[in-house]
Amino acid sequence: MPCEDILAQIKAAKSALHKVGQVVLEGHIQHCVRDGIEHGDADQTIAQFTKAVERFANMK
Repeated sequence: MPCEDILAQIKAAKSALHKVGQVVLEGHIQHCVRDGIEHGDADQTIAQFTKAVERFANMK
């Protein structure tokens, strides 16, 4: 398999993983963040969400 094809497959895999991360982050917002704000400590929930977003943003 040519190197270009391997690199194209790696790029496709990275893109797919990024999309999975987006879905997980969206689920986190819809469930964990919403529940934490409605029934828990809003400041702690926001801090945890901020940390999750930072981790996701730093994925390469």
